[in-house]
Amino acid sequence: MFLTGCQEKEGTISCDLSSNDVISGYKLESNYKLNYKGDYVTSVETVESVTSDNKDIIDVFNSTFEETYKTMQANYGGYTYNISNENGKVTAKVTIDYEKMNLSKFIEDQPTMKDYSKNGKLLVDEIKAIYESTGATCK
Repeated sequence: MFLTGCQEKEGTISCDLSSNDVISGYKLESNYKLNYKGDYVTSVETVESVTSDNKDIIDVFNSTFEETYKTMQANYGGYTYNISNENGKVTAKVTIDYEKMNLSKFIEDQPTMKDYSKNGKLLVDEIKAIYESTGATCK
């Protein structure tokens, strides 16, 4: 007996973004890992780090990260995150599980995301294009 058929392709696309804002006095480094199955994103793992000699800048990013991810988790679910703030560097490690997130509510609240989804799921090629449009390099 032989079983044949198509198996959905699974994988990860890694996107990196680095910027040095000399005017504001901080450096931002981000890595996004888009996990996908077939044409759809299943989750995104993000590590964003901001480095600065200015404590006020670090504190602003720390507060922004905390508030952003707390709000996203409360409104849509699917978010797990950990934020550390040490030695002039704040780092946010975030996982968004799109299979647990209320994606229909998210798309309803962010109508432009409708262009990046199909069948109630986010399209991997479209999400990759969003990251690339911000200057990230994906492979």
